Amino acid sequence: MPERVDLLVRGGIVVTVDPDDRILTADIAVTGGRITAIGADLDVEATRVLDAAGAAVIPGLCNAHMHETLERGVFEDLPFMEWLEDYALPKDRAYEPRHIRAAALLNQAELIAGGTTSFIDIFRHPVEAATVAERSGLRATFSPQVIDDPVGVGETLADNEAFVADWHGRAGGRIRAWFGPHSLYSCEPATFERMREQATALGVGIHTHVAESRAELEIVAGLTGGLTPLEWIDRLVGLGPDVLLAHCVELTPADIERLAASGAGVAHCATSNAKLGNGVAPVVELLAAGANLGLGTDSNMTNNNLDMFEEMRMAALVQKQRTADPTVVPSATALRLATMGAAGALGLAGEVGSIEVGKAADLAVVDLGRPHTHPLLRRGRGNVVEHLVWSCNAADVRHTVVAGEVLMEDRRLLTIDLAEALDLADAEELHLLTSAGVLDRRFPEES
Repeated sequence: MPERVDLLVRGGIVVTVDPDDRILTADIAVTGGRITAIGADLDVEATRVLDAAGAAVIPGLCNAHMHETLERGVFEDLPFMEWLEDYALPKDRAYEPRHIRAAALLNQAELIAGGTTSFIDIFRHPVEAATVAERSGLRATFSPQVIDDPVGVGETLADNEAFVADWHGRAGGRIRAWFGPHSLYSCEPATFERMREQATALGVGIHTHVAESRAELEIVAGLTGGLTPLEWIDRLVGLGPDVLLAHCVELTPADIERLAASGAGVAHCATSNAKLGNGVAPVVELLAAGANLGLGTDSNMTNNNLDMFEEMRMAALVQKQRTADPTVVPSATALRLATMGAAGALGLAGEVGSIEVGKAADLAVVDLGRPHTHPLLRRGRGNVVEHLVWSCNAADVRHTVVAGEVLMEDRRLLTIDLAEALDLADAEELHLLTSAGVLDRRFPEES
C-alpha cells in the first residue's frame, strides 16, 4: 500500500542546493511540514498535490535583511544625508502601528509571490508585523529597530525586551524575536551591551547595520579613537553566529578575517548599496575567507522590490564589475547565497536553505515555460541554475510552500488578501507622508 503523505510536489526539476548540488527530475513528499522523500515517481498517496511539471523546484529563498516599509518610489534620487535627515527620519518618527500593519501585508504578500519563505525584518512596531506573519505563514524573524538618538524615530530597549519575551518561538517556532540595535551611531554602547546580555540569556540573535558607508567609518573612528565599525561592534557584543550584520561594505582585510573567524552572519544588499551610492561590499574576499554570507534586499524604499532573483543577479554583476573578472560569483554561488547562505546567516541552515530529507519543506516552484527561460538544456547538469540566476524573476514563481503549508498556488495568494493589502498600503502611505510633513515637498499638488 502506498505511503500516505500530506503534500506531493510532483515532477519538477529539483535544484537541491545540498552539499552535492544535486539536480534531478523528481517528486518531493512532505509530511508534518518536513521533507520525507525525494525521488522519481514516488509511490505515495498525497492529501494535496502541487504540479511542478515544466518548473524548477528550489529551496525557498531567504531574505537576510529587510525593513517592512511603505515608501516605495517616494524618496528617490536624493543625496544620502538629505535622504536620511530630511525624509527617512521624519517618516520613521511618524510611523504608527496602523502603517506597519499595511506595510507588513504588502511586504509579506510580495515575499510569498516571489518565492521567499524566510526573512528578517528590522523596523518599527513589530507586534503588528508579527501578527501578520502569524497569518501569512512565512518563516519570520523580527528585530525591533532600536534607536537611542534621535529619540522617537525607533523602538526603545524596553520595547525590544518586551517583544522578545512575548513573541519569540510563536507559531510553533516559525516566528522568532531578536534584538535590533539600529547602528553604532544611533545606539549607546550600554544599549548594545545590555542586548548582548539578554540575547545570550534568552538564546536569541542580534541584528544591526555595520560598515554601511564611509560616513559611518568617520563617525565610529571619532567615537572610538580610530576603531573600525567591525572592531567596535565586536567589542560591544562579541561577534558570533548569533549576530547578523547588514551591509559590511567598508571592511579592512583584518575585518574580513575577523568576520570569517567569528561565524557572524553578513547580509549583502547589493541593490540598496548601489542605489544609495554606498559602494560595493567585498563579497569575493568574504567568500574566499569563508564568511557566513547571504543576501538581503533591504527595504522597498532603498531597493524598490523584494525580488531575490534580482538580488542574486545584482550581487553577481557588481562583483564581476568591481573585480573586472567575469568568473567570480558564478551562477551556483549566487543561488547558494540566496538560499543556504542566507539561511546560514539567519542561523537557520539546519532547517531550511536546501532540499534534503528531514529538513523543513520550505519550497518555491519556478516556472520555466516562458520565452526568457529558453532554450532549456538538460544535457549533463543543464542550464537550469543559470536561468534561475540570470533570467528568472519573482513573477516566474508558480507555488510557494512553508513548512509544508501552501501559501501560494498557481500565482494565487492563499494567506493574504492581495486586494486588501494593495488598497490599505495606498491609503496608509498617504496618511504616513502627511503625518510626517513630507508629502507636499515630494508631491506638490501643482505638479
